[in-house]
Amino acid sequence: MRVRHFRKCTGLCLLFVAAATSACVSTAEQQAAQKPVNEQSRFLRVARDLDAKGESGTALALYERAAQMSGADATIQVKLGNARLKAGDTDGAEKAFRSALQINPQDTTALLGLGTLQLQRGDPAAAARTLAPAAEALNAVSAYNKLGTALVLSGNAAAAERAFTKALTLQPGNLDTKTNLALAQALSNKLPDASAGMNSVVASPLAEKRHFVNYMIILSMSGDLARARAIAVPDMTESQKSQILAKASKLHSIQDPTKRAQAIGLLASA
Repeated sequence: MRVRHFRKCTGLCLLFVAAATSACVSTAEQQAAQKPVNEQSRFLRVARDLDAKGESGTALALYERAAQMSGADATIQVKLGNARLKAGDTDGAEKAFRSALQINPQDTTALLGLGTLQLQRGDPAAAARTLAPAAEALNAVSAYNKLGTALVLSGNAAAAERAFTKALTLQPGNLDTKTNLALAQALSNKLPDASAGMNSVVASPLAEKRHFVNYMIILSMSGDLARARAIAVPDMTESQKSQILAKASKLHSIQDPTKRAQAIGLLASA
């Protein structure tokens, strides 16, 4: 199509030299302008495919190239931030997410990325502030779960309950969300509700080791040590179970809600 257009243009040069020349130059300029954009799109497409195959290092290099070509493109900065975060470059990821937010302060995916980073760095209070608008705008299970986790670790169990409840509304069968909600309820001293919620979790054929461990911790917090000891935790010896229960019995002595939540998190991940 472009070749035929060029020939038509030169055929009219006898009468419209200036107009024809102007049109041909304009087309060439447009093609030159489109080339970086097309190359950038190619980098992004290949990077996405490589990332899906687990070749995150190569994908990151392509995201870096695309970001260099993009200028003020918040979307590409977010992709770069996520790639850096996946590679363990937290400083680089933060820089990319903040660059995206400078371009568009309301970019919800950039807020989600930055909030996730802050949560990983152990700053749950900052993470909760960043994730709150992101979760509300995105209305996604993962966003509400991250917000709830940040709120729990900040010592705000009541707000965490609301976040996890919203996540469950979106995906009622999510066992991790149900477990998170039960832990938030336990921290709010709603232990009967927490135990009842975990009953349905461990009854699922999809329940995994972490779900049983959390149930054991909640039963221990409820004072029901007999039931806690009776739980058969997959891939866990009786000795390991006794160690967890011994530590769980000390949770009530931790008065600070933030420190207690952090202690539960460490214990549950053991």
